[in-house]
Amino acid sequence: INTTPLGTFPNVDECPPLPYDSVTNQHYFFDLVYNPPKTLFLSLAEKNGAIIENGSQMLAIHAEES
Repeated sequence: INTTPLGTFPNVDECPPLPYDSVTNQHYFFDLVYNPPKTLFLSLAEKNGAIIENGSQMLAIHAEES
């Protein structure tokens, strides 16, 4: 789970320093960032087979609850 602002527009070339080459299809990556929709964090994880999700649905649910 990425809870940092890394990868947020306009700094889309930043991501948490993780061993992405060790990621498999058994991993789930969630990024609170929703702009851009697919951050470098999510792209690198997806490239290695992980299930990915961004924070857009969480933002919508939070707005509805508010």
